[in-house]
Amino acid sequence: MIKSRNRNIVIKSQFNIHGSRGKDAGKFIADYVSRESATDPSMAYRPDPNRIPQAGDGVAFTLDDTAITRQETLDIAEHVQNLHATGTRAIQQMVISLDPDYLIQEHLVPEDIEIHRKGDYRNQYDDVRLRHAVQHGLQSLIDVEGYRDGKAVACIQRDTNHLHVHAVVYEDAKKISRLRGREEKGVIKKSSFNLMAHDIDRYLEFTKMPGLVPNTKNLVPEDDIKDDRPQHVVPESQPVAEPVYVNAYLQILQQKRQAAEKAQRLAHKIIDKQGHIHDDRETELEEDIARKRREDGENQDLNNQSVPPMEL
Repeated sequence: MIKSRNRNIVIKSQFNIHGSRGKDAGKFIADYVSRESATDPSMAYRPDPNRIPQAGDGVAFTLDDTAITRQETLDIAEHVQNLHATGTRAIQQMVISLDPDYLIQEHLVPEDIEIHRKGDYRNQYDDVRLRHAVQHGLQSLIDVEGYRDGKAVACIQRDTNHLHVHAVVYEDAKKISRLRGREEKGVIKKSSFNLMAHDIDRYLEFTKMPGLVPNTKNLVPEDDIKDDRPQHVVPESQPVAEPVYVNAYLQILQQKRQAAEKAQRLAHKIIDKQGHIHDDRETELEEDIARKRREDGENQDLNNQSVPPMEL
């Protein structure tokens, strides 16, 4: 049965093949999806007493594990990049957005929650139920789409005014079953996303329990909770921003690349035909002066032109 669209759970995805969404799919997982400034460790995570804890432990989850270590996350990121480097794999980059009222309705956050600035969701959501719900939804999508050995890694992000989940789905089998020519098919059917949202919603509905929301704020002593939210308060009249999507990651990379190129230009020395060495900043200043002189000359020419009398 074809499932209808769920307006409380919005899923968007774009696939990365041949570097169409960034050349390093692994860094997308390691540096963006699981970044420490946007995520929290799961309440279900239990650190191994025999290993040294690491920042980022318990943040990411897979189809089989509610929470994994930072090193396991980095290992998955490296593996995904190796698959992506073959040039035949379509790595799915998804974002799952949940309506604020729906979070209250499904008892994922307290009824009296107040969101005024970015990061206010921190410590106030039931991350375990949400992780399990997303696991069920992702598995349904993988099954209906015909993956041979589909895998996924995901993280809940709370650094905006909306709680959302970033997920990366990939084919881990040596032989690709979803083919388009010689490459893995990148497009996922709309009906598959509808089924994924339906199964997320069904899991949350079946596991909803009255009473106190089991979140960090309610279960951890207040003195042990660190508040790392930005101090900027969002005015009530300002519309709530949409979740940060994967395109933001590409914009960050582009900005870094442009900054590096600019720094290189400023540091580079050039030699003119007379053998004189000039700094690029001096060259840019000379170009600005020349441009200003041309503009002044054009304005002077316009002022010298005679204006014909207006006919009555």
